Amino acid sequence: MTGEIEAAGDAITGGMLARAVEPGHGEAGHEAHEAGHGACLNCGAAVTGNYCPECGQAAHLHRSFAAIGHDLAHGVLHFEGKIFTTLPELALRPGQLTRRYIHGERAKFVSPFALFLFSAFLMYAIFSLTSHHGPEGARNQVKMNSEAIAELKKEEEKADARIAKVQAQLAEPGISASRRETLQEKLKDAQDERKGLSLASGLTDSLTGDNVDKAVDKTVDKGLNKGLNKGIAKTVGKAMSAAAKDPEFAYYKLKANAYKFSWLLIVISLPFLWLLFPFSRRFKMYGHAIYVTYSIAFMSLLFSLSMILTAVGITHGLVTLVLLLFAAWHMYRQFKDAYQLSRSGTLLRLPLLYGFACASLSLFFAFLMMMG
Repeated sequence: MTGEIEAAGDAITGGMLARAVEPGHGEAGHEAHEAGHGACLNCGAAVTGNYCPECGQAAHLHRSFAAIGHDLAHGVLHFEGKIFTTLPELALRPGQLTRRYIHGERAKFVSPFALFLFSAFLMYAIFSLTSHHGPEGARNQVKMNSEAIAELKKEEEKADARIAKVQAQLAEPGISASRRETLQEKLKDAQDERKGLSLASGLTDSLTGDNVDKAVDKTVDKGLNKGLNKGIAKTVGKAMSAAAKDPEFAYYKLKANAYKFSWLLIVISLPFLWLLFPFSRRFKMYGHAIYVTYSIAFMSLLFSLSMILTAVGITHGLVTLVLLLFAAWHMYRQFKDAYQLSRSGTLLRLPLLYGFACASLSLFFAFLMMMG
């Protein structure tokens, strides 16, 4: 019950934060039911209309107890018309919305940063309400059972024995060229199999939290990671080890850090988006930022919808497929219209866009793991 209350509080906080950063221009005058007279109660300027000409405060102010609920709903749900104008455009014409906002048509739309804040807090709140991870359940999901691990170790020993046997046969004097070629092929196959088993064993150690630090150090010692990569490999490896040993705490930390540092996803995405139009004079970093922020906000809302559908039992594969296809179409549509690209130009860059999106998410989650 406490988690549900906290989740509702997070959603309300997100809405109020979004409201705090959202520009007030273009809003309907719900607070101003009658023209004011005299001095403004906020700045003291003369008021002759519905709003103060100096500070913009409404001339008519509510002082009833019901006004508290009205102000809360107004701040959290943003019920002044702008959200109902923005969401359909964001869902169906995202590229046009992005361009219109960049070009200055802003009074009728929710700003991208305000929408991003609200969607991030909303997603966190829904995730808290719909996900249930107990300590034992989390450990059971992550850890392999001991019999499977023992079987894997036996397969590794068998592979080592086969490699040793083939190497001994190759060392025998007087073998023919064809025989040597056959044995070399067997040795290569056996070594490839051993590498696959080593990879599986390393993954098992990561998932069970056993010997992760040793495995990372061993990889580093072999020279596969050097300099900065060495430090990153050790840090991520230790984070994975700690997460496997206490998955419930790791889940809590990941959930807490995800929305606290959600803004970092915008910063990470910007260089990748710039690479799609390097040194272009048409597209500035500000435009890239508006594009990325609206895009992430929509994907957060879409992910929130998918969590709600899952929570109410609508988990059919077709529904998931529709959501994934809609997300892919949305990225295509926003990218094409926002940058006014031709169809061929869009399709040429689209694989890179999808790849950069995955890379940005990977870097973001790697950062969260390091922070944990």
